[in-house]
Amino acid sequence: MPVRITDIRQRLHAVKKFLDPPLGPDAAPLELRAAVIDAIEQKVAILGVEQRAFPYDQIVVRLLAPADVDKATVEKVFADLGSRVRDRLREVRCEAPRALETRVSLLKKAPPVWAPGQLFAIGYGTRTGSDGESASSSWPLVKVAVIKGTATKKVYTFREPAILIGRTEEATDTKGRVRRNHVAFDDRNRAVSRAHARLKYDKARAEYRLLDEGSARGTRVLRGDTMMTVPRDPRGVRIQSGDEIQVGDALLRVTIE
Repeated sequence: MPVRITDIRQRLHAVKKFLDPPLGPDAAPLELRAAVIDAIEQKVAILGVEQRAFPYDQIVVRLLAPADVDKATVEKVFADLGSRVRDRLREVRCEAPRALETRVSLLKKAPPVWAPGQLFAIGYGTRTGSDGESASSSWPLVKVAVIKGTATKKVYTFREPAILIGRTEEATDTKGRVRRNHVAFDDRNRAVSRAHARLKYDKARAEYRLLDEGSARGTRVLRGDTMMTVPRDPRGVRIQSGDEIQVGDALLRVTIE
């Protein structure tokens, strides 16, 4: 049986997770910087084939300074964070914002709201434009709850221009392009395609629209007693708060605030 590129990448990803366990409190500054850059990369939005965007031009990192490392050393390691983020964005074929600004602040003590063992937090934003909008108001808050199926989370929360839905966190197509699913079902959900569907925000209409991306088992919207099949059309179907989305055998409920 031939080995698919997707399977190879999944195995490599599993090995990387095994070899790179979560950071501990004694993590070195270089390890912390690498983890921060990895987290920032996850904010890259895939808008279409060969279309990727990083929708923020301000990044603020709050970092719990290692107790056994002096502050000057940590500041030196993070001094070039902006250029390293740009390098990473180029690696994933995403154009960086022209005026990308990064700031790092060191904390002596973790805030009470942080999870146990959390070492950093990252805030994202955009400079206020002529329309008076900032990143926090550009897109509505979207909650996606998994009603049927097994995914990496039971409830997801997003404020993103595009939300990708599919099987596995990372899927690779026949050309080697990597897709990172925001709502990622595991391999027990075989009826969910690796690149199944996406929610895309239409700013002109101020609404989210659901697009099927060539899935094998189709995508449907359940609204009250009505079920609508999502056509393979770039316009997609308008999504309302409370709609349920059927992807293969799995079911999601979308709440838009």
